[in-house]
Amino acid sequence: MVQGAGVQFQVGTGYSYPLLFAILMLPLAALSPTTAAYVFSGLGLLALAVSVTILLAPLSRLRMVELLLLGGYAGLFTSVRGTIYFGQANLLVLPLLAVAFRGRLRAPMLALATAVKLYPVAGLVALAARGRRALVALAAAVGLTAALVALPNLLLGRSGAGGDRVAGFLGPDTFWTNQSINGWVSRLALTSDMTTAPLPGLPVTPTMLALVLAVGVAVIVVVVRRRGDPWDGCLALLIAWGVVAAPKNSLWNYTPLLLALAWCYPRVRLRPLLLLALVIGFALIEVQSRIDLVHDTFYLGSPALTWLSSLALYGALVVLGLTAYLLVREPAGSGEAAA
Repeated sequence: MVQGAGVQFQVGTGYSYPLLFAILMLPLAALSPTTAAYVFSGLGLLALAVSVTILLAPLSRLRMVELLLLGGYAGLFTSVRGTIYFGQANLLVLPLLAVAFRGRLRAPMLALATAVKLYPVAGLVALAARGRRALVALAAAVGLTAALVALPNLLLGRSGAGGDRVAGFLGPDTFWTNQSINGWVSRLALTSDMTTAPLPGLPVTPTMLALVLAVGVAVIVVVVRRRGDPWDGCLALLIAWGVVAAPKNSLWNYTPLLLALAWCYPRVRLRPLLLLALVIGFALIEVQSRIDLVHDTFYLGSPALTWLSSLALYGALVVLGLTAYLLVREPAGSGEAAA
């Protein structure tokens, strides 16, 4: 429809996610592409405001200037701006994750978020880690997630991700927007039209899977040892892992890292070195967006510059590591008592 109206995509191809979100967005098809884009962006901005309110409301004990800085940064976060610019759904997923982050309606919120962007499924590990006290919630979340992801595809005759599609997700992808572990390894191993491989011949898929699993195991060990408590910290950590682990995840898909920011900041605000780590993590993500403005020329000077094509990933890993460290150091029983 948009191509028929003369609107061209800057990046990306057709719709490649579970169909539920596409069905929910069908009313926008009655509008012109330009009007639909304005409405979609407006909904995203409204969802952002709701999300920031949910994330920052429990931090009311902080000074007003801190709350204003956190809220302002959330609105100017490069992944948020990219989401609006490229017409992504991250801002509509964020309030679902924010509600779950605050311990409300965990099963349905995680299921709905996963039905739009698959990586929030990592959050189910936080429920599993809570053991019998969250068994019903876990079963409900798994069942609802499966239904929301699979049923719309089956009812509309779309089989979903087959073997070829899965292989495509796990295969190399050197495209400059890919800020997942997959994108990092791909650009190190393969020369693209914008980068030169510093490690030619590196096996992309095995290396990527090994790194994703290594980080994932470390994250799950932390969450299991904490028995999923505190819930908000464990969820923030798992979502951060999902963000960097999901193949082909772009810079604007880093929006859910705002959960980690909301959890980490009150714990590091009076601890200079840890606060510096948090600032460095998000600063690297911001620097990536600046480099991307000249990505078609910046990396051509030397294969060594290719390492700079994943600064955002390095920043996200710093945030992930800081979140894990704070969880390990969190006093026992500091989270909620009940599931």
